[in-house]
Order: sequence, then C-alpha cells, then structure tokens
Amino acid sequence: MSIRNLITKAQRKVLQLVYRFDGWHVSPLSERPYAFDIITYCNNRKERNNFVEIGCGLGDITRNVDYITRTGYDNDAKVLRAAKVLPSKTPKGKPVKFDVFNFPESGLTGTYDVITMVNWIHHIEPVVLKKYIEQYFKNNLADNGEIVIDTVQDKAYRYNHNIEFLSAGIECTVYKIGDYARQREVFAIKK
Repeated sequence: MSIRNLITKAQRKVLQLVYRFDGWHVSPLSERPYAFDIITYCNNRKERNNFVEIGCGLGDITRNVDYITRTGYDNDAKVLRAAKVLPSKTPKGKPVKFDVFNFPESGLTGTYDVITMVNWIHHIEPVVLKKYIEQYFKNNLADNGEIVIDTVQDKAYRYNHNIEFLSAGIECTVYKIGDYARQREVFAIKK
C-alpha cells in the first residue's frame, strides 16, 4: 500500500471515529478499481447534467464525476455527515448534495442522466431490485440516460444478481463496463 493510501485510510479512520459510521466505508477509492472505471465511464458521457448515486457512502464516486448537479444518497446519516467534509475532486468544484435515502422506501424524484447503485445491492432481493430498476428507468432516467449497477457472483454475499434477470422486460441496451475481484461486474443499463 502506498504512503498516500495509508494517509487516506488514516484520515477516513479518524472520520469514522468522529462520525461513528460503519468501518467498511474507510477503504480509499484507490482500493476500488471498479469505482475508478465508473467515474471514467460517467465522465466520458456526452450528457452530463444530473447525476445521482444511491448508496454513496462517503461519496467517492459522486464527488469525482463532473456533472452540473450531483446528488449522493445513503441510508446512513452518519456517513453522509462525514462525506460533506471531504473535498470535491471535480475541476469546476461543483457542490454535491448529500441526503438520507432509504432504499426502497424513499421515493426517487427528479430526472437524471446517470443513476448509480453499486456496492450494496447484494443485500437486496432480486425481485425487489428489479422492480426499482424498472421504476427508475421509466420515471427518473433522462432520454439516453443510464443506470449503473454492479453484480457480484460470490457466495459470501447475500444475493448474487444476474444482469439478464434485472434488465429483462426493459427496452434497453446493457453495456458491461468491466470485470473485477470477487466476480464483480459493472454494467450500464442504457435507455
């Protein structure tokens, strides 16, 4: 591990002690190559008006995409308070809005170019996740918009999702962004 990663991890550990959020949020962005690829993929889109990440944790993805509006939702108010003190990485320094969101109870409002849900959906039953992907696709995705999700094929996780099942019945194109450790695959479900 590099010195920079050690410093980042130490800073996040201090934030965890102060704000008392779950320890798995402490890992730096550099330890999650799939997140870098999501950021790059989203920043290479032509339409970059509105971005939302459901389950943003400390907001590493949300803070690093270059969109006019960026929103990070999480069900843990403590991690969101910590996310608000971390600096934004985009060149223009556009502010990020962070707010509490309890999936699936909270209703998603607004229209987005990208809706991202990664690194937590393995806790959600496939039928429930599929229902909300369909709902967000229909009601909250802009023309030419995309929903970015990950699937993991690792029995240590509660649910191992199948992209064919999750996207079945939706008039969409599925694009694979990449393959990662623990048989994680990241996909864009494109309108």
